[in-house]
Amino acid sequence: MRIAVCLKQAPDSSSVYVDPISGEVDRERFVQSLNAADACALEAALRLKEKVGGSILALTVGPEESEEVLRVALAMGADSVERLWHASAADWGPLTIAAALAARLRADSALPELIFCGEASSDWASGTVGPALAAYLGLPQITGVIGLEPLEEDGSLLLRLSRRLERGYRERLLAKPPLLLTVHETLNEPRYPSLPAHLAALQATIAVSNPLELLQFACASEAEETTIVEVRTPRPRPHRIPIPDSQLSPFERIGAIITGGTARRQTRLVEGSAEELARELVRFLRERGFA
Repeated sequence: MRIAVCLKQAPDSSSVYVDPISGEVDRERFVQSLNAADACALEAALRLKEKVGGSILALTVGPEESEEVLRVALAMGADSVERLWHASAADWGPLTIAAALAARLRADSALPELIFCGEASSDWASGTVGPALAAYLGLPQITGVIGLEPLEEDGSLLLRLSRRLERGYRERLLAKPPLLLTVHETLNEPRYPSLPAHLAALQATIAVSNPLELLQFACASEAEETTIVEVRTPRPRPHRIPIPDSQLSPFERIGAIITGGTARRQTRLVEGSAEELARELVRFLRERGFA
C-alpha cells in the first residue's frame, strides 16, 4: 500500500508571545516544529504500515528551514520525503498549496491509496488544505478522525474510523481506500525516534521540487477573505455548567449537565449528492435569516 502524508512546519503555540502594548506578535521568539496534528497523521500512517505493509511518502510545502519536519518524518520511519517550494509560494493560500500537493501526487504513475493530513495547523487553523486536496484529486474524504483501526475483509483493507462532531458527538464509519483522511491531534501519541534514526535523518538528502514545473499545477484563485483586526493573548474562559430543569428526574438532570444542555436540540442527517446537500444548506440558512 502506498501512503502519502502532508506535513507542515508551524510555530509551537507555547512560543508565541504577543506584546501587550503594541499588540504585535514577536516572530523572533517562534519555535518552529512539526505541526501537532500532522505528527499524529504521520504516526497513524506508520502504524498502518506496520500492520498492512507498504511505503510512506512525506510531503511539505515550505522554504529550506521546513526540511526539519521531513527529517523528523524520516527519523520516525517514512520511506521517502520531498519538499515543494518556489519563491512565490510564500504568498500562497491554502487552496494553492493544496493544488501544488495534488499536482505532485498526480506526477507519479498512480495516486496513493491513502493520504493523511492534519486536521488544522497551529498558526492559521483554516482546515482547508486536506479537503481541498481531496477535491483536486477526486477522492472521498473523512475529516476530524479521532479513531482508526484497520480491518481485513475478503482480502481487502477496510478502515474502522471514529470522527469528532460538534457538541461532543462522535460518528463511526467503515471506509475503503482510496481515501483522504484529516486527523485530529488527539488520535494518538506520536513516537519518539531513536538517536541513530535521528542522526541518519540529519545526513539524508532532501529532494526538492519546483511546483511551478509540475505539468498539472495551476494556481488557484483565492479571495482575500481574512483581515487581521487585532492580536492578543487569549483570556481563560470560565467553565459554565448549565442548570437543568428541576422538574426532570435525577437521571435526566445528570444527562442535561453532561451534554451541556443540548439534549433537547433536534438534529437531522441529510444525505444526497453534493448539489442536493448544497441546496439543502442554502434552504436551511434562508429559513433562519442568514441569506
